[in-house]
Amino acid sequence: MNVPEDPLQPSGHHEPWVGIVDDDASLRSALARALRWNGIRAETFESAEEFLRRDAAGEPECIVLDIHLPGISGFELQELLASRGVRPPIIFITGHDDALSQRAQVHGTSGHLRKPFDTGALVALIRPHLRAAILD
Repeated sequence: MNVPEDPLQPSGHHEPWVGIVDDDASLRSALARALRWNGIRAETFESAEEFLRRDAAGEPECIVLDIHLPGISGFELQELLASRGVRPPIIFITGHDDALSQRAQVHGTSGHLRKPFDTGALVALIRPHLRAAILD
């Protein structure tokens, strides 16, 4: 049985995906489930180091990135990716004070959310980046 190609997905291109980097396993799982329920492919990583070692095809169209991670922090991962010429849209998430949220805004993010947050707000921040990837 032949499965028809997705008309929005150019032939030969990888499926757009979102990376979720957070050290809280239950949050990673819940966010991945919410994104998948909304038709968004999600890959999860428990640390920046795991994200950097990933085997996923291509770069993510967007990264949902916790600011506080063991080892390499979210801000450090963003800077490391930029130094490699990789600048995906990043949505920072944090459960900490407003000063960190303000710093996230200054770091050129595509958005930031303070934990706990509504997954609908996260999906709304992610969707424009996926549409842009599909239309490119």
